[in-house]
Amino acid sequence: MSTQTYAPYRDCYIEVHVTPSNCRAFGGISRRYRVSWQVASTRHPECDLVSFPEQLEFLSEEQASRYGESRAHTFIDSVLSTPSNRRMARDSSESADEAPAG
Repeated sequence: MSTQTYAPYRDCYIEVHVTPSNCRAFGGISRRYRVSWQVASTRHPECDLVSFPEQLEFLSEEQASRYGESRAHTFIDSVLSTPSNRRMARDSSESADEAPAG
């Protein structure tokens, strides 16, 4: 298994693990690669935000590694673009304060 650690992306560490596997094919056994990736906060690196094994197999280690990094970036972007519950709760209490009594 090979492990690749990437530079922090949006205050998160990304680690991609690529594992070789054998796959049966018409011509016999062929080599494929599986990938999993982990994301951790730079503020709390001991706590993984997510660890995700992909269900795909790749023809090369490089393809698997690039895919894992890309999926981790997409996950981070998605999490950061979603409003937090705390902010939504604060906004809803502000709206309640502004509503006319009646």
